[in-house]
Amino acid sequence: MSDMFLRSRAQFDRARNSLAGGVATAFRAVQEPVPICFRSGHGARLWDVDDNEYVDYALGFGPMLLGHSPEPVLEAVRRQLERGIGFGASHELEAELAEAVCRTVPSAELCAFSSSGSEGVHAAIRIARAATGRNRVVKFLGHYDGWFDPIHVGVPGQACKQPGTGGQDPAAAAAVTVCPWNDPDALAAAVDTDVAAVIMEPAAVNCGAFAPRPGYLQQARQLASQAGAVLIFDEVITGYRLALGGAQQLYGVTPDLTVLGKALGGGFPISAVCGRADVMAVVADRRVSHVGTFNANPVCASAAIAAISELERSAEVVYPRLESYGAQLAELFRGEAQAAGLPVVVNQIGSAAYGFISDKPVSTYADALDSDAGAYRRFARALLAEGVHVIPRGLLYASTAHQDEDLELTRAAVRKAALKTAPVRH
Repeated sequence: MSDMFLRSRAQFDRARNSLAGGVATAFRAVQEPVPICFRSGHGARLWDVDDNEYVDYALGFGPMLLGHSPEPVLEAVRRQLERGIGFGASHELEAELAEAVCRTVPSAELCAFSSSGSEGVHAAIRIARAATGRNRVVKFLGHYDGWFDPIHVGVPGQACKQPGTGGQDPAAAAAVTVCPWNDPDALAAAVDTDVAAVIMEPAAVNCGAFAPRPGYLQQARQLASQAGAVLIFDEVITGYRLALGGAQQLYGVTPDLTVLGKALGGGFPISAVCGRADVMAVVADRRVSHVGTFNANPVCASAAIAAISELERSAEVVYPRLESYGAQLAELFRGEAQAAGLPVVVNQIGSAAYGFISDKPVSTYADALDSDAGAYRRFARALLAEGVHVIPRGLLYASTAHQDEDLELTRAAVRKAALKTAPVRH
């Protein structure tokens, strides 16, 4: 039998000789049967080095909301590349991008830019501590707020507060309290007048696509305000994806600070922390020194302006269509897999979803921990063989580039992959 991943295997073997672990980020290492080496992407499709074509629901782990290689973004980047890659100084696009963010994100009155979501979270926490004069931070079990030591605890897959990886300073998160999410009583017990910030994914996409319970975000808003703490929404995933103004627009709750990333750049590396002018004042008056060689790099800034402009121009059409496609995708995965005898559960919020293999509904993070992650990885492997690329741990993303044709190809692939997937435990 021929190996459809022969060149990907060869590339992985080559990479391991000089690249630690053979991959540039650990997220790629768990893909079975081998981390796939891609050559090109356009729209909703990817092509690998073995010339296999895939309908893609990983979308670069979320940034490709407009699909791969969106022409408005590429055109903006081409124009900027002809002018310069970077100046190490101010440029016109800084203000233009900040204006676009402030125009579209409800909480944004002032902005600061970085290159990654992890940097944005780190900056937001620093800003909150400087603005309040306090130190303690409340985060939530199963939420992923970046990989820096002070916040990389209680991450997806963990059942308690512990470092997310080896090599972390165990003292770095001493001032972090990890709280169960969607539990107002637990949050009320955790938030006191020594808390600088409460940081959360307003919709917990990263650990299972769990929506906030009715009234929960409002209660979090009230508790933070009463305690004088800064409420931070980590919208690295949900920003521009769930609505033009992100989850805060969708659910009608405005935080004090918001962290943006992924879809903000249309595929280019850029992030932002934005929020109330009185909180962001610590950056404006330089009590907080917000630095970074590539902050608002003009190439990435041009991409972000183009991405926001494209979404802003067509928001009334784009977001209902993304919601519809996401719902159809989730139902397709459930229906086709279950008909083939594989108990696939899919939670969906707009164009973001999360798949599990479980004999019961997955309604809470505890349910997610009890699902069969190994079986889902095998299912993801079988989907690859049928021409559908997904993130092996369960995340599913839709883009504006996905079409009805992609749904039908996915339907057939899910049916075949489910039949091939090994039985799950009971």
